[in-house]
Amino acid sequence: MTPAPWSVVYSDTGRAALSVATPTERAAILAFEGVLARDPYGPGELYPDRVGGIYTATLTVADRPAWTSVLYRVDEAAREVLIVVIVSGP
Repeated sequence: MTPAPWSVVYSDTGRAALSVATPTERAAILAFEGVLARDPYGPGELYPDRVGGIYTATLTVADRPAWTSVLYRVDEAAREVLIVVIVSGP
């Protein structure tokens, strides 16, 4: 039996970044959202911050690794992934 997918939600900062992403970046981010819903621990690496529990993943945009990173937090109790911020470079 396949487990139920995780919820993926955006912080205010994450929503703001998604709203100004290029169409190609937005498509990559939305595809990544589906990956997180299936396996929130698979695609990212634990980010060494003081609070703990933040993961970071670099996305591939237009078939190349891009300067687009997603920072997210996994909430086991709620089975929820919070996209905290999306960082895009030039």
